[in-house]
Amino acid sequence: MSTQKPLVVVSGATGSQGGSVVKSLIATGKYRIRAITRKPESDQAKALAAKGVEVFKADLAIKEDVKKALSGADIAFIVTNFWDPSIYPNNMAEEEKQGKMIADVAKEVGLKWLLYSSLPETLDGGLDYKVVHFYGKNRVEKYIRTLGIPNVTFIYVSAYVSNFGTFFPIINKDDGTSEFVVPLVKEDTVIEICDAETDTGPVVAKVIEEGPKKWNGKKVPVASESISFGKIAEIMTKVTGRQFKLRSLSREETQTDFPFLAGEELIDMFRWYNDYGLFRADEEIRDISISKVLNPNITTFEQYAYKKWGNK
Repeated sequence: MSTQKPLVVVSGATGSQGGSVVKSLIATGKYRIRAITRKPESDQAKALAAKGVEVFKADLAIKEDVKKALSGADIAFIVTNFWDPSIYPNNMAEEEKQGKMIADVAKEVGLKWLLYSSLPETLDGGLDYKVVHFYGKNRVEKYIRTLGIPNVTFIYVSAYVSNFGTFFPIINKDDGTSEFVVPLVKEDTVIEICDAETDTGPVVAKVIEEGPKKWNGKKVPVASESISFGKIAEIMTKVTGRQFKLRSLSREETQTDFPFLAGEELIDMFRWYNDYGLFRADEEIRDISISKVLNPNITTFEQYAYKKWGNK
């Protein structure tokens, strides 16, 4: 009888979600890990190889690469990257196409359990928010459910706290105050957040440990808390000692001052934040308390803020 450890394939292995999953699976010592990357020569990939991970060069847009990467695997965690320059902003339908192809290959090679990083439906069923990187992933999820793969689970990673100061600009003003810029939202707009780099992996590793009998067909949120933009400003003030406030932009102001945030895809995402946060339109993931059960150390915004900006 074989005692070989299960082989888990992880895509995006040097990115936020995939990298977190690889780190957590390494820590368990229970799995063989095949880390998919397009750049095995990168420092991140070399560091994984040094820890005994099989670093596998593959492009998720190429079917033969995906087939080779998934061959022989027991489990796979798949995340696709909408923000890759090959997809955004000029080929936004490609992510959905890519996800469906990967699912087809998973079925073809006989994968036992596919864990897929999904996001909420924002366009169909009476909804009219053209957030392609949400509904594209959700359409892949719906497609996966039709294929007859033995076990499937869907991981819903909430808004990255790392977006603050990067995707959402922080402006330090001469008068000693600061503001973070987010189009359309209000101080009482509430969103679900997490630190994807530290929080995704522990949740996914725990789901894998508990097994497909418990998690087959389920959606699993990764979110430490639901928090308002006003509360975020309060925490930033507390942590940095600078008076922080939200600067909410109109569409016109966004186009003029921060045009990289002004495309229809992103404007509709901010509208979605206002109306549904991230997860509140979906009853199955609306209750995020399961995240804390799966990862008791999941990162709050305040904890992240102290780590990122404390004593600076």
